[in-house]
Amino acid sequence: MKGAAKGAAGGAAVGAIAGDAGEGDAIGATVGAVMGRKDQKKEAAAAQQQAQQSAQAAGQAQLDQYKKGFCACMEGKGCTAK
Repeated sequence: MKGAAKGAAGGAAVGAIAGDAGEGDAIGATVGAVMGRKDQKKEAAAAQQQAQQSAQAAGQAQLDQYKKGFCACMEGKGCTAK
């Protein structure tokens, strides 16, 4: 919505210069809304990527903890686990 408002304001200014502020206003709002939507998609993709990286890090931490416990158990039984 912010993009549409900014686009409308800019479009009205351009339209006023051209002689039709109302039409420039509508065009600016449409362009602003489209640009705002693109920004939202980029932000969503970045958030999803960050969530995936966090999940991978958590999975790796669990695997490391398991391996540490497994090695300790096996060494306690006299085996070598490295």
